[in-house]
Amino acid sequence: MADEDVHRIEIRAHTVEALRSFLDGTDVDLGCRPVVRRQAGELVVEVYATLSQVNRLQATRSASGVTLNIVENATQTGLARQAEVSSGNRFSSRQTLRGLGIKE
Repeated sequence: MADEDVHRIEIRAHTVEALRSFLDGTDVDLGCRPVVRRQAGELVVEVYATLSQVNRLQATRSASGVTLNIVENATQTGLARQAEVSSGNRFSSRQTLRGLGIKE
């Protein structure tokens, strides 16, 4: 499971009770402060999980009006973002930094 990609998933429900009963006891990552938002008359929460966790959720849990939607492969998005960042040490030359911002 450590080699599996993590995906960002939206879980939608019509009621808070349906959403809570669906998520209760799951092993998905809700983040440090899960936020439920209203969107198009539904309650939406984002979770992070592997595809095997999603398949397990769909197989073992059923709640009327609860849907799962895979938004993105968060592992691939993270790797793409890491490629945008330089791996060099900008402080190694010991020169004063230039540009906008407060120099301390």
